[in-house]
Amino acid sequence: MAITDIRSSLKASRVADYTVSGQEGAWLAGTLEAKMSRSGTLGIVVSGEPRAWNAQAAAFMLGAQASRPSIQIRYAVIGPATYSNVAGGKRVTASVIAAGADVIFGEGNGSSFGMLQAVETTPAQDSGKVWFIDVIGDKSPIDKGHLLSSVLWNLTPVYTAMIRDLKNNHFGSHNYQTSLANGAISLLKTPHIPDDVWAQVQAVRDRIISGEIHVPADYDASTLHALLAGK
Repeated sequence: MAITDIRSSLKASRVADYTVSGQEGAWLAGTLEAKMSRSGTLGIVVSGEPRAWNAQAAAFMLGAQASRPSIQIRYAVIGPATYSNVAGGKRVTASVIAAGADVIFGEGNGSSFGMLQAVETTPAQDSGKVWFIDVIGDKSPIDKGHLLSSVLWNLTPVYTAMIRDLKNNHFGSHNYQTSLANGAISLLKTPHIPDDVWAQVQAVRDRIISGEIHVPADYDASTLHALLAGK
């Protein structure tokens, strides 16, 4: 059996835990957004505050600040668990754009379609284009020119490691992680990203994989809120 986010659940040959978290990819997304923003203000819009969303939002903010210390962050929660609220995603994202953001990092499940609608129909304060960075999957097939990137999740490396451990009688001896190094997390390259900017983002990726940059896994909403408050 494999379960998620209960690291104390290990039982030899029976139970293992894997924590799906894209914080390393979110750090790269923050780096990318900070380099692409014209206004110096970024938006984070979330459909709730589950552990994975919190870790990604915190890492996104830290990555953006590491790349551009003067960057400003606008953070908004659609609701306590509004994962399928498309209308709410559009409304809240439009309000974050109105507050100055010209790049949006959206964590929303179904509500992310509303976020994408908002960036397509709401101009930035300078009347220019608003960019969107998604999570989990790739919405390029429905992009109308605003999808800058996505923090992609790919659980194949995790499941492959589990199967290998089952065959070698190591299952349940350790937890499994999603990371840039094992390929479970990556950042989507779209044609909207200039080659020089992508090269800079990839250089940061290499530093994360080597351990030169440590990306914390802060899952608690209270930690995220403290970061947003500058504490």
